Parts: sequence; C-alpha cells; structure tokens
Amino acid sequence: MNWFARARRAPARLPAASAESKGTSSNSRWQRWYSGWRREWQRISPTRLYFASAVSLAVFFGASYLAVSAIHSTSDWKRVFSNGTYVGMIPNDDEVVASVQRLAVGYHVDVRMEDVHTSVPSTYDWQMAAGLPVTAVAVMYNGKPVVYTADDASATQVLQRVQQALAPTGVAADDVQFAGKVALQPTVVSVANVMSPDSAVRYILHPSRTTLVGRGISLRMIADGADASRAVSPPSTAEAPLMAVEADVTVSREVAVPYTIQYVKSNQLAAGTVKVQRHGQPGKKREQVEVRYVNGKPVGQKVVQQTVLQSPQPEVALLGINNGVASGSWQWPSPYTDITSPFGYRSLDGGEMHPGVDIGCPIGTPVYASNNGVVEEAGWNSGGYGNWIKINNGNGIETVYGHLSRPVVHAGQTVSKGQLIGYSGDTGHVTGPHLHYEVRINGRPVEPTPYM
Repeated sequence: MNWFARARRAPARLPAASAESKGTSSNSRWQRWYSGWRREWQRISPTRLYFASAVSLAVFFGASYLAVSAIHSTSDWKRVFSNGTYVGMIPNDDEVVASVQRLAVGYHVDVRMEDVHTSVPSTYDWQMAAGLPVTAVAVMYNGKPVVYTADDASATQVLQRVQQALAPTGVAADDVQFAGKVALQPTVVSVANVMSPDSAVRYILHPSRTTLVGRGISLRMIADGADASRAVSPPSTAEAPLMAVEADVTVSREVAVPYTIQYVKSNQLAAGTVKVQRHGQPGKKREQVEVRYVNGKPVGQKVVQQTVLQSPQPEVALLGINNGVASGSWQWPSPYTDITSPFGYRSLDGGEMHPGVDIGCPIGTPVYASNNGVVEEAGWNSGGYGNWIKINNGNGIETVYGHLSRPVVHAGQTVSKGQLIGYSGDTGHVTGPHLHYEVRINGRPVEPTPYM
C-alpha cells in the first residue's frame, strides 16, 4: 500500500489533536519568555537604569555633533577639467566661475566643471586651477624666467630671433652669443602666461612698449574678477631688452700716427716764444681691432695687431728762453772793432764829456745787440743821436746804439744777444759815419768796454 493510501485510511481526529497540541506549545513558550523577562526587569536597580540611560544619551548627542561638524566642514566646489584633463577645484562662486569661463573663451580652452560638496584643506591653492594651467617651456635668463612658450621649438625660435635682432650690423646671428646664462625649463603655468613666438620676441626686445594679453595678471586677480582678455602693460619701464647679446668682431682700420714735437731752446727768442723750424708730418698704421658689442652697440675695443705703414716726422720748434735780462758774457755790437773815439773827456768842439765809444764802420754795417734785453726806444732822437735804439738789459743796465741809418726792431720787443737790431749810419750830430755805443747803469753812463 502506498503512502497516499495509508494517509487516507488514518483516523480523522489525528489532525485536530495535532493542531491543538501545537497551539498549546506556542502559548507555553510565550508565557515562559514573558515570565523570564519580567523577573529580569524586577531585578534591575534604579541606579543601573539611570546610568544606562545617560550613556545612551551621550552616545546619541556625540554622534549628532560629529555629523553636524562633518556637514559644516564641507562646502560647495567645482571640479575643473581643461581640454578634458582634470586640473583641480575652484570655489563654487559666481565671480570665480565667470572669470575662469572668460579666461577659457579668451584663450580657446575647452573647460568643463562639475559640482562637488567636499572638505578642502585651508592650504589648498585653488588659484592654480583657476588659471587653467598648461604645460609650457620657460625661457630662463640668469636663473629667472623671461617668457613662457608652448614648447621647445617655440622657445628655440624666440632665442634665435632675439640673437638676430640684437646682433651688430653685418654680423651673422651664429657669431653672437647671449651675455648671460640661457636655459629652457619645462614648467606648468596659467594659459594666460603662454606667449606666441612673435609676442615673446617683441616683449624681450621692447618691454616698456609692448602690451601683453594676460601676462602680469595674477591668479588672485582672476579670482577677484579681473578680465583676462584685457591687454595689460607689464610693470617694467626700462627700454633696455630683457636679454643681452654680445659679440667680438675683429675689424681692420687705417689710423694716423701723431707726430712728436722737439723743442730746441733759443736765446734768440723771448721766453715762452715758440717758432716752428720744421713742420711735423703724421704717420700711418694699420690696426686689427677686436670690438666688443652688446645688443648691437660697441662697448669696448682692444688692438690685437698693428703694422706701421709710414713713420711720423717730428716737428722741430725753437723755444725762446730770453726773458729780456742780460746774462753771461757780452759781445761787440759791430763786426768792426776800431774805436775812433773812447769813453771820457775829449777836446772836440772846445771840450766835452763823451758818454760812450765810437766804432768806425761804413754806412749800412749790421748792428747787433750786445746782450739780452727789451727795446725801450727805436727811432729818431732829437738830442743828437739821430736814429737810435735804447735797450733795457735788466738789473739797471741800459745799452744805447746811435747814429744809425735805420733800426729794424721796435719798442717793447725782446731781443737776444747777437740779434740784428739795425744798420750803422751818420745821422744826428756826427762828423762821419760810425756807430756810437753807450752803456748806462741806473741812468749814468759808464765805461762801455766791459760790456762789449
């Protein structure tokens, strides 16, 4: 007999009895649990109950405080994606967001932003993200960045064009070099600071006259709402280029060699008087000169080789040392030495004092100064001397030359010993042609022979 047949033959009261037994068992379990819980509750003291309640409240309020603090420590930010690359976060502020959008439009950057509510440290520099940073190449000069370009090729082009612009005329750019240390350095800067080669060259050459788009705008200014598309003049006011180029150029030139002057002392001339006897002639030489140029302008030169093409001829000049005062020995005033009438008393015309000596000589005989002096009088004398010359020889000494046919010096002229001063004659009170020579000391005639 199968299972289904046996089940049909079972008595009908068995299911009912099983149900009743099951209900009674469930009620018994509930009563036992309730009775146990009640007995445990009755054993709990009030003190333990209060303590448990206090701990529960503390846990509740502590969790609430931490939740509120977490909420207050976070704020609204925006994730910034520049040309699909995440560059950082900026505050979710209308002015900051607008400035970044204007910057993106001005520099053709595809910018996307995503809202985020997060906790950000106070030291986070969000201005870098606001400037839409890009990789660039800095042109460094003496350790400092001068301009930023997009890549190495642009930076190299800028350096070549600057060298060419600042090279001296006629000198190839390959023959010049920068005066300072130049380097190219990869970096990350705001897109506003990256310049085209044309703009970079203009800025380096003419910093005070070049306006730059974006350069000089700080990220803080962008955050404060500065318009990055507006042209801003750089702070530099100096016209000198920001980089210096130098070159050493060797040139050949022909230059004059100055002549020297050789002075020959002459007692025939008044002291300080110069009389050229032979004019000088300059010489010529060829020089190889190394010229140092900085930014196309010569700043120094050095002669590295020279060849004399023509030697100079010195000039010869007489330098007068005659100060108008007699010095040394005296000389005869005439080439003739025959004294026809001495100094002193003579019986001529009934007797008279002869203040000098008479030297017999024909008319036209040259007359020379017996020593240095200054001519005081030269010309006609109405006191019987005829044409005469009176010379002040210094130290109270005067010499007189009378009865001349004509003098050849003038008053105020400095004469030297042996200088031609006139020609003998027979003018004035004479009985025949001769030279009257007279010496006076402090105005009184003396024996003239010691002074001739």
